[in-house]
Amino acid sequence: MRSERLTHAVILAGAALWCMLILAAPLSTATNAAPLGALVYAFFRPVCHQIEARSFHVGGAPLAVCARCTSIYFGFLAGTIVYPALRGALRARASGRLLLAVALAPMAAEVLAEFAGISDFSNAVRAVTGAWFGICITAVILPGAAEGAAELFGRRRKDSVQPEKGLADAS
Repeated sequence: MRSERLTHAVILAGAALWCMLILAAPLSTATNAAPLGALVYAFFRPVCHQIEARSFHVGGAPLAVCARCTSIYFGFLAGTIVYPALRGALRARASGRLLLAVALAPMAAEVLAEFAGISDFSNAVRAVTGAWFGICITAVILPGAAEGAAELFGRRRKDSVQPEKGLADAS
């Protein structure tokens, strides 16, 4: 349980820092700290197209990532914040694959409709589908990360099968 709380705290801190950086780009540009803003925009360039028309703006400058990405990240932060309160309900018998499908389906449908030229959705629609994904995906990522941390830091070592003494030396 301790490693689960620690894992949650580390992920929460990382998500909060990530979201603060998204906001830092336009805020630093607006406060004459343009070199810092440029650095933050460059940092996020590999993870987002940063098309200005598809981004939310603060102080007249776009956020460091597009509306969809912003909503995914802030949705993940929100989901991470509320996860401890909902942990019991989220540990229901639904598989990780089902949760992933539920999280991804609306955003995938929206992206495919845009790609196919059926519709060009607004940033508000992109934000809603992105936030849904970000919130829902916490139910897959957080338990998996906690389990991985528990294994990595030895909580489950006593459950694993240990080789018989001397067998490891036999050739």
